[in-house]
Amino acid sequence: MKTLVLVGGGHAHVQVLRRFAMDPPSGIRLIVILDRPVAVYSGMVPGFVAGDYTHSDLGIDVVPLARLAGASVILSPATDVDPVRKTVSIEGRPPIRFDLLSLDVGSTVRGLDLPGVQEHALSTRPIASFVYALEAHLARLRALGRPAKIAVVGGGAAGTELAFTLDARLADASVPREITVYAAEKELLANASAATRRALEREANAREIATHFDVRVTRVDAGALVARQNGDESKYDADLVIWATGASPVAFPAHEGTARLKTDSHGFIEVRDTLQTIGFDDVFAVGDCARLVDHPWVPRAGVYAVRQGPILEANLRARLTNQSIKPYRPQRDFLSLLNLGHGRALGSKWGRAFASTSVFRLKDWIDRRFMDRFQVLDESGRPRPALAKLSAMGSSDDEAEMMCGGCAAKLGAEPLAAALALMPAPPSDDTVILGLDARDDVAATRGPDGATMLHNIDVIRAFADDPWLVGRVAAANALSDLHAKGGKPRHAQAIVGLPELFPHEAEAELFQVLSGLRSILDPLGVSLLGGHTTIGDALTVGLSVSGDGPAEAELVRQTGARAGDVLLLTQPLGTGVILAADMRGLARGNWLIAAHDAMQHVNDVAGEITLRRGVHAATDVTGFGFAGHLLTLLSRDDLLAELDGEAMPLLPGARTLWADGLVSTADPANRMAFEARVDAPEADLPWLFDPQTAGGLLLAVAPEAVDGILAEFKAAGEPPVSRVGRIGTDVMIGGAIRVGIPATVRAL
Repeated sequence: MKTLVLVGGGHAHVQVLRRFAMDPPSGIRLIVILDRPVAVYSGMVPGFVAGDYTHSDLGIDVVPLARLAGASVILSPATDVDPVRKTVSIEGRPPIRFDLLSLDVGSTVRGLDLPGVQEHALSTRPIASFVYALEAHLARLRALGRPAKIAVVGGGAAGTELAFTLDARLADASVPREITVYAAEKELLANASAATRRALEREANAREIATHFDVRVTRVDAGALVARQNGDESKYDADLVIWATGASPVAFPAHEGTARLKTDSHGFIEVRDTLQTIGFDDVFAVGDCARLVDHPWVPRAGVYAVRQGPILEANLRARLTNQSIKPYRPQRDFLSLLNLGHGRALGSKWGRAFASTSVFRLKDWIDRRFMDRFQVLDESGRPRPALAKLSAMGSSDDEAEMMCGGCAAKLGAEPLAAALALMPAPPSDDTVILGLDARDDVAATRGPDGATMLHNIDVIRAFADDPWLVGRVAAANALSDLHAKGGKPRHAQAIVGLPELFPHEAEAELFQVLSGLRSILDPLGVSLLGGHTTIGDALTVGLSVSGDGPAEAELVRQTGARAGDVLLLTQPLGTGVILAADMRGLARGNWLIAAHDAMQHVNDVAGEITLRRGVHAATDVTGFGFAGHLLTLLSRDDLLAELDGEAMPLLPGARTLWADGLVSTADPANRMAFEARVDAPEADLPWLFDPQTAGGLLLAVAPEAVDGILAEFKAAGEPPVSRVGRIGTDVMIGGAIRVGIPATVRAL
């Protein structure tokens, strides 16, 4: 098994992922490292500025595309690459090894280190940041009540297109404006053909877009920029400065390893015609981060990155199988299309240039056709039919075989309860406070000095091909039960089940798992004492945890909820369905980030507040879903939990996935176990039974204590806590749940 790592989601890498989804190579583990889940297609950004496209039109969500290709996704920036040790360093986590690596991380813009640029200018890179920040700047310009002064720094393709498309956007909104382009060159698009340069000059003159050539901006202030021309410095007013200077390489912050890669005088990674770096056959680089040593004339244009994609994919396959690889031959002349706004574009090739609406329609067709090949999900997060056949991952047969991981892999509540009911009563033991017969979240015992000690063991099945992340979530999940009791975990032992791997692979997998566990345990002062490993069919990770509990009388139990108590939930629901969707390539990247963040949140602060504020009853919400865990609080037969379905906090994307009929594989077991005690509209059933992994705490609180608890959570910087219902009474055997919007709930 060889490990292929793709760093970045650029134009070439998305093509590799698409082709791998259609024809998966055998014998590899594919990992994609992304600093952000959505890659913005640069070719459509000027159209977005002009108002031709929406955010969703120009974004490629790399996560579902990678899932269709069978890839593991790490959503954290790469910080260094060592081509000798063959490792990639990643922010906030241990490095990973690779056998084959490709870099497609794009570029940034020159001059960001000049005084005031980062504070007062809107840079075109990173592209995603530019796109999402632009609307706020345009709204500010519209509100000025006078002509807006806009300075575009850079006379290349990016600056030229933005000057024209910004002019069109503001003109369509009837905003008076004065747009000026400041360029170090002697004319717009200085390297283009004479016909193209003349056409751009005519266009700028006709639209009264001013130009200052042979100038270098030296500083940007609030509301102005300073530029030097012929040795003299001048200051120009500017309500908005667009920084669109030439390309500059992306620097890995810790570049001890990257320094071993040969770069040109500007810092771009030098590559051969095969797209391999100089001296390292197993490290490729493509797109704007690379420079072809035999073709230094190649400009940083998206068309070259796009055309490198098929060659890169073929060469990666060839390198994996020790076959011969092919060279990339860049073409010197290509059809250049520049968006002019107002539904027009300028096309140039073979020394000719022409501007028209027909050229724009051609550009629009090319761009949309390109995007249609990679956008797996539509704007609402639903699968696009055209890409559904890319991979077998979404087929019904495979779905049935794909058991969910995390706490969704627990044994169902009914067989668990039935097995425990068959057990005889345990022998009497005065040291046991909460034991086998208590059916609580943790075990509690008395020490020789009378102090309360808490014990828990919890194991989860891997929910992603990312052992470090699985380790972190497993730790947060195992500690949560002690925190729900107001306890303080002290010691832990790891329980790790590894799939059958070669020794060096097993070593790497275990190192990542243990590093993930300790990244949660160490900051909390929990000592990892050791553990046990086994071999199985999938990665499983867990902890046996012990720690200090409060005095027996103060121990926060599941039982103890009272009629009139308010129900508080400290984290949103939906991890079960989002992890299930991610397995099938149906989860958007931002949905997955939110779910991962929630599962890595530790309930230590929530537990301290729970104990300090005298909460009547508490439990964490995990594999048996919200309904299953809420029912454990309803110890009296006449207690009824009345829930406000509209107040229930849900993770982004969960409601969309449930509406499309997707549920976790543990959902049916939870329904079977608890549905008889639930009265709820059909639309609310999914969040009631969705299994959570490392979920938040569910608290039963006296009404008069609610405001103080909420204020304390806020002061501690914890995520928002939701009031989701109250506890009343009804003649219902064993306690029950009712979902509606009763006046008593809404009045909270």
